[in-house]
Amino acid sequence: MDSKETKHVIPGDVLAYAEEYLPGKNTIEEDSRIISLCSGEVVKNDKELTANVDSKIKVIIPRNGDIVYGNIVKNDSRQTTIQIAGIEREGQLVYFQAEGYIRSVHDYKKDERNPQTVRIGDIIRGKVIRVGQNLELTLSGSNLGVLKSRCSRCREILVIKNGTLFCENCNRSELRKAAPDYGEPEIEKR
Repeated sequence: MDSKETKHVIPGDVLAYAEEYLPGKNTIEEDSRIISLCSGEVVKNDKELTANVDSKIKVIIPRNGDIVYGNIVKNDSRQTTIQIAGIEREGQLVYFQAEGYIRSVHDYKKDERNPQTVRIGDIIRGKVIRVGQNLELTLSGSNLGVLKSRCSRCREILVIKNGTLFCENCNRSELRKAAPDYGEPEIEKR
């Protein structure tokens, strides 16, 4: 029978002595002491006499079709780089840190009906279309695009006015591929 203690430990904390327990998951025996190798909750198995640390860390492996949230950090003529901060899993947003990119293959001036335009600092919702060292994303899709953006001239937050993004301070419009819930995304409920 497992007996769980609600004790939280950090790396280097002593969990027990080698006379009482054997080292288990995320632990090591050193100088007759069982020492934690990571942060987490202590779990002692009295049947197998092991001391373990449950780090509560889930390994997330991105897949094609996953919805991710991120911040545009670089934008040039060949590609746009995104610092990904979250991924949707089982209907919830989960912290996930990675780098992604969007290939800049569209001529935006010729296809203003479906612009893929983004700017540095934009918060976006994208879809993974290729998994590799960096994730390739797309903003093509009815629920994808920019969630929050600032004016490229004065840095005020852009609002939706007559279907376009508009800076109320500069009285000018800017072209972005805005998500339908631009300005008020319900990330927690997704």
